[in-house]
Amino acid sequence: MRDLPIRIAIAAAALLVVATGIVVALVFLCLALYAALLLWLPPVWAALAAAGIVFVLSLLTARLAGLLSRAVRQSAKKRRAKQGGSANIFTAELGRVLGEDAQSFIVDRPVLSLLLALLGGFAVGANPKLRAFLETFLKS
Repeated sequence: MRDLPIRIAIAAAALLVVATGIVVALVFLCLALYAALLLWLPPVWAALAAAGIVFVLSLLTARLAGLLSRAVRQSAKKRRAKQGGSANIFTAELGRVLGEDAQSFIVDRPVLSLLLALLGGFAVGANPKLRAFLETFLKS
């Protein structure tokens, strides 16, 4: 566990080196594209054409990344839907068991149950932070 910060630092340094290498490679590819376009176009037009090609490739890459992200998101949603059946059964069973326990508590101790309900209602009504927490908890 003590070597975790060292491992994170090594991974971050390796990531920085890889990212730098990728950027340098892309710069050389752009220069090679410019040099290749110089064979057919004047320098100004070659620079504009190279910039346009790189821009279009960037847009295509962003679009492809969006499509892949959407596909992964839909796949994960389908996977959660398939697993949701067992989770829903578990949740329903848990709710049934807790409901039976609560019902037996209320039947055995009606006065205490009433006082706890009044105290809980007062706490939620008087404390806005608690009310906001419960609202966000129940919405999720």
